[in-house]
Amino acid sequence: MKRLLIIGFFLLVTNVFAQNKDKYLLSINDFETKLRENSGVAQLVDVRTPEEFMRGHLKRAINLNFNDDNFEDIVKIKLDKTRPVFVYCFSGRRSTDAAAFLRDLGYKEVYDMAGGFAKWTSSSKPYVSDNTTTQPIAAFTLENLDRVVKSNNLVLIDFYADWCGPCKKMNPILNRIADQNKHVKLLKIDAEKSDNIASVFKVEEIPTYVIIKNGHQVWRGVGEMDEAELQEVLAKMK
Repeated sequence: MKRLLIIGFFLLVTNVFAQNKDKYLLSINDFETKLRENSGVAQLVDVRTPEEFMRGHLKRAINLNFNDDNFEDIVKIKLDKTRPVFVYCFSGRRSTDAAAFLRDLGYKEVYDMAGGFAKWTSSSKPYVSDNTTTQPIAAFTLENLDRVVKSNNLVLIDFYADWCGPCKKMNPILNRIADQNKHVKLLKIDAEKSDNIASVFKVEEIPTYVIIKNGHQVWRGVGEMDEAELQEVLAKMK
């Protein structure tokens, strides 16, 4: 009986915790409504890179790049713990981590936008841009991927992110490899903007490389890699 009571208590606490966490993860419509209800006190934070922020962001948002080494120090200066914080990124990945980080720092009321800026713009919600000639980049879709895979026998997918240092180092290497291996289709997918595809391939590290041969995944690698090593892998796929 005692064991049943302990289990029941544990399940109750777990359920309460989950419900409490979920109430701070809002759909874009609920995020917009909650933001409006807290007008005047809300702290709206875009945790993307400055480049992403410049292309387009929510009105009155401030840009605090979650990937900056001094993010914590800047947060302590810029944000008031007594006021609600509303965070978003492009697809919802970085903002989820940022929201958890802020709660650990003592910010009690932190709301996270599910789906991020990509979902916001695709739903025709208003935004502002520091560059009127640039529109937010659309995410690569599973339908796009399916077409590429069906029309190419060998596909090398590079899952990258704009903020990723190793990704930038690998970019010229991958371009050279693609130039030297005309039978290989190099496909670069932003894991943040196309997180649905990243989830399908269980991408947990950036960069991640996946080779698909005749419609089947036959190899994957992560992190910075030697050019010769990648060339050797592709040579075995012929």
